[in-house]
Amino acid sequence: MKAGMNSEQEILEQLKESGHRFTGKRKEVIDLFIEYKDRYLTAKDVYEHVEKVYPSISHDTIYRTLALLEQEHLIEELEYGDEACRYRLSCGPEHHHHLVCLGCGATKVLHGCPMEFMEIDQEDFTVVNHRFEIFGYCSTCRLSGRGQEGGGQK
Repeated sequence: MKAGMNSEQEILEQLKESGHRFTGKRKEVIDLFIEYKDRYLTAKDVYEHVEKVYPSISHDTIYRTLALLEQEHLIEELEYGDEACRYRLSCGPEHHHHLVCLGCGATKVLHGCPMEFMEIDQEDFTVVNHRFEIFGYCSTCRLSGRGQEGGGQK
């Protein structure tokens, strides 16, 4: 995904260039990610949104659409550790990490990389990729009480 690509038209063009159709259901999914571009959403969140417009939509269609958008680097996936993957509109190809709110799913991009400060001197191990996210609670969730022990995004 090109840096700053966050309009429906730009995403449509990328899908077309890759040989994929732009259906009404895909449009609903993409519009949801654009609307919540700074939040991680679950497949359930996406399904519930699209189902309002397309009541006959299947979970399989949602998962296939999410897989396609991830394959095209239009969305990013994150595992929270609660077995539910979450997705957000891609921030672009540049190397980055996130602060992630466990209460509402809001994210902020972290510039810089902690790997720069780590000394990895392993003859038998070559690092090819890494992920680094910091989980906590945003000020809105802390003030509303969602940032207390045991709270979290559902």
